[in-house]
Amino acid sequence: MPAKKQAHTPLKSWIRITITASETISDPIADFICEQTGGVEQIPIAATNPAQEQIVGYLENTPQATEVLKTITDYLAELAFLNPGEENTRLATEIVPDEDWNKTWKEGFKPLPITAHLVIKPTWESYQPGPGEKIIEMDPGMAFGTGHHASTKLALEFIEALFHGHETAPKTVLDVGTGTGILAMAAALFGAQEVLAIDNDPEAVAVAEENILRNNLFPIIKANDVTLQDIPQQFDLVIANIIHDTLIELANALAAHLAPNGRLIMAGILTGPQTDNIRAAYTALGLTHQETKAEGEWSALLFARP
Repeated sequence: MPAKKQAHTPLKSWIRITITASETISDPIADFICEQTGGVEQIPIAATNPAQEQIVGYLENTPQATEVLKTITDYLAELAFLNPGEENTRLATEIVPDEDWNKTWKEGFKPLPITAHLVIKPTWESYQPGPGEKIIEMDPGMAFGTGHHASTKLALEFIEALFHGHETAPKTVLDVGTGTGILAMAAALFGAQEVLAIDNDPEAVAVAEENILRNNLFPIIKANDVTLQDIPQQFDLVIANIIHDTLIELANALAAHLAPNGRLIMAGILTGPQTDNIRAAYTALGLTHQETKAEGEWSALLFARP
């Protein structure tokens, strides 16, 4: 009998998407690419005037990739139309083998000091913490989830400040829209006694639970997809790193879950009208605006309940 031919599974490959753009519009591009690919890296380009960044994402090389690339191209064209003077944004693509993709991610993700007392590190890197430093161990994922994005960084700075230099640090914390769980984990590492991390995406809850277990924080943090309406208790600290429209929609519910003398941290807000709108909406609910932090086009706000 003739020998049967063995069917070989085709080797997986990836499309590396590299977009070069000014820093003025790099964050919204990174957010959009992250939505399309599930991961993104922003790399500043040295000695450019005006300042530029490269936004790098990876898309699995499948028949559906063509449509995704068209969506990205259309988005960049619309962004250029809405932002006169930003027509020089460049898009480049390259096919890379699966093993090279994994290697590239690992090479690009090193231990990263996010705040004065917090370092994010991947599982394959060793890091010796300095005095007072806390470590969160995570593997690469969405930009919002690893602390690289300005919104996450600003929220982490507020969280750290509430646990350092305050006589009454928060004991109970609610993290709304937890994603990978990074903000909840930071609160637990800094000293929170009880943290509830919620998200309406079951996959995000699964990822958060995995990260919580990896960092040995499961006794302190519980992650689930319960809704705000189903949570009866109030918290010393409520964190919501989402988007402006959702923060406005949830304003009453978030304020209601804040205990007397509690603090509310909100991020994912564009600097300018969105920041002003959030400040007005939550002040109208009786909360006191204490501080606004900004980085690039992103802002985070801190409120207190008197």
